[in-house]
Amino acid sequence: MLDVILRACRHPISYSGIRRITTLTFKEKIHEVGDIYSFIFTAEKLPDWRAGQHSIFTIPGRPIEDKTWRPFSIASAPHENEIRIGTIVGPEPSSFKHHLSTLNPGDKVRMFGPYGELYVNKKMRHVVGVAGGIGITPFRSIMADLAHAPTSTKLTLIYSARVDQHVYKAELEKWRSQNPNLEVIYTTTPEEVNSELTKQVERHKNAAHYLLSGPPKMIEALRDNLYKSGIARNHVLNDPFKGY
Repeated sequence: MLDVILRACRHPISYSGIRRITTLTFKEKIHEVGDIYSFIFTAEKLPDWRAGQHSIFTIPGRPIEDKTWRPFSIASAPHENEIRIGTIVGPEPSSFKHHLSTLNPGDKVRMFGPYGELYVNKKMRHVVGVAGGIGITPFRSIMADLAHAPTSTKLTLIYSARVDQHVYKAELEKWRSQNPNLEVIYTTTPEEVNSELTKQVERHKNAAHYLLSGPPKMIEALRDNLYKSGIARNHVLNDPFKGY
């Protein structure tokens, strides 16, 4: 939580959305691949947001143990007129994920936001994104948005997941074909991620912005490597999550 407060102080406009509260209606649960699921919600009026941002979710009326709220990136783009989140639901999920996974159509959840600085703005001419595992969710939103409303911004996404575990791959490929400024590089190992990111850094240096989303240790290692390579700190953005 301290990290979020510090980020809000640095990016007050990007974090102002946390004060918005929207009641969402659960629509459906989609099994994507392995233990990864998408959850779709609707509302009479959805708030505005930037593709890539995230929200805090609560499930009123459920006897959730421990922490009763969770942050999730919004995996849907604003034009899709729904709220999609994606997460891992293992065989022994947390109390929160258990109740999320057992929602019935029509059940209500509460969303605070969206907010956050992980999005593409007009000043970014080239963006290099790195997604690790379920960290693909904000990039699904960003890719969908850039395919729907193309800009001159170029996005190169390095997407790492286990073999045959690249979630949303069919959609990513569809959007890539719709916008020639979108590129996706699929990897399966940390070594491949480091190699591909090094190529991008050598090619673009500080002419690009670097967006990172994934497990905290992965983000920390990649961020440190980018700084050591001479990338300016204000050219490196990452989501604030401490786990999934």
